Amino acid sequence: MTRLDEIKLESLQDSWVIMYTFIARRLYEQAGFEGEVALREAVRRYGRDRGLTNRQRLLDNNIKINLETLFCEGRDRPGEPRFLSKVIRSTREERISDTLICSFADVWKKYNARHLGRIYCEEFHIECYKAFGFGKTKVNLSRSMTQEGDDRCFFYHTYRPENLTEEERRLSFEEYDPGYVKPSTPMPKPQGKSGFNMLWIKMYFYLLEAAVEHLGETGRVLVGEGLRDAAREQARVFIEQADATECCVDEQYLIDHLPLELDIEREPLWQSYDKHGAKQLLYNNFYKVLFKETGYAKTGDKEEA
Repeated sequence: MTRLDEIKLESLQDSWVIMYTFIARRLYEQAGFEGEVALREAVRRYGRDRGLTNRQRLLDNNIKINLETLFCEGRDRPGEPRFLSKVIRSTREERISDTLICSFADVWKKYNARHLGRIYCEEFHIECYKAFGFGKTKVNLSRSMTQEGDDRCFFYHTYRPENLTEEERRLSFEEYDPGYVKPSTPMPKPQGKSGFNMLWIKMYFYLLEAAVEHLGETGRVLVGEGLRDAAREQARVFIEQADATECCVDEQYLIDHLPLELDIEREPLWQSYDKHGAKQLLYNNFYKVLFKETGYAKTGDKEEA
């Protein structure tokens, strides 16, 4: 993999964190306590969705549900070159690890938004892994790089068969399923743009849904403002990166570095995530601003929501 290929992956990863950060900031700073309540609920729903989807993905491929499969076959997002962790202990029932470099935390530090990252980490990991493990996974995050003074994230996960029902044990551990035969072919793993695309759309959708439910029209307005903030920052980052690598931000550059489809109508996830006018709001407040700021000409604009 060349450095240019690494930059593409880094851009795809950072894009959805930028989006989260700028929408979260609008909710947190302008809607007070209810804005934080909405933000935390959005992250929990996002985590639950990913955990449940991931669990079903493994079960559909005849793979057991436990901590080994969660952190191997169960990874639902593509890797990227900056992330670094040290696994201290890894079994089906227990996992202890340090995260030493986290690109999420680096983005939050860059935008003076560690407090927003801390909300994400406090809510996401518990909800996602709990949903994956039939509500029985225990997660302890005792140190976090979103906390001032912490130089790593320290995770301790447990998933004990004695806490499971008989059916859950059968689905989780081979010794409780005598007729089990392991799959003979590896399960496909998330790849590049499509994997980061899923993270972007789902996180955005739940931010919008929770904001509308808790704040009404004000929540919708704040999410729209956050999208515009994110689009302007995304354009600035793209232009800066393109200049540094002697590229221009043209159609191919956006295809390679932006997780979203340039034609919003081609996005298959809208079949499940276009509630509360999510697609139109995204087009009006993110796509149009991004295209304008980068100088990318896009015709056939849709009517304003």
